[in-house]
Parts: sequence; C-alpha cells; structure tokens
Amino acid sequence: MKVKKIKIDSDGEQLKVKLTFIGLIVASYEYMLFETNSNNILENHKGNNQNPDDDNYLLPLPNNLNVGRILDIKTNFVALDNLKFEKYKITAELFQGNTKLGEVSDDGITSVDSQSSQLFIIIE
Repeated sequence: MKVKKIKIDSDGEQLKVKLTFIGLIVASYEYMLFETNSNNILENHKGNNQNPDDDNYLLPLPNNLNVGRILDIKTNFVALDNLKFEKYKITAELFQGNTKLGEVSDDGITSVDSQSSQLFIIIE
C-alpha cells in the first residue's frame, strides 16, 4: 500500500486521475473517490488493462470540494506467463489540466500467484 499527498489549485483546471499498468500483467482495478472526512464513496469505477479504453477519470467540479478527498485504487493482477517473473509497475497520476501534479506507484516482480496493489492519493 502506497500513499501520496498531492496539493491542487482550487481555482485551476479540472482534475484528472490517470492509471497506467506497465509490464506483462493482466490487471483489473477498482477506483473510488471518498468524500472528505467520510466513508461515503462519491465515484466508483471498475476497469482493466486489456482493452483499448483509457483509464482516465475526471474528478467532479468545483475543485475546492476535492480538497481532503481520498482516491483509492485497488488492483488485482497476474503475470501473463506465471512461469516467468517480470517487473511490473502500477501508477496513479493526478493532473490539473495538462499539468501533472504528482503520482503514486507500486512496482515489483510478478509471482506465480495473483497479486494485489493499493494506491492512495490524498488531495490537499
């Protein structure tokens, strides 16, 4: 589990989270946006890295309401070839307009078994 605090400009352009998966893995994920100081989930999206759809999500406006919210990305994955151990990297990047504000990532080596990763971004 990895956590990163990322500061935004409340008056800036709309926020976007971009998920990337590097390595020979088959991955499925769940992306959740939690309300500030609450267990309420504002957004919940599921996806995988095996289709041409992008893995980008716009955060709701206005931006100032995103301060204090938590992005939670849970990923389950397996190696394409579980007899060959390969490097992998799962990354969540936060953008404001076209400007990258920061990222959090998990990397390692695949194994025979299925694996999981969890990334958090706390918006400041």
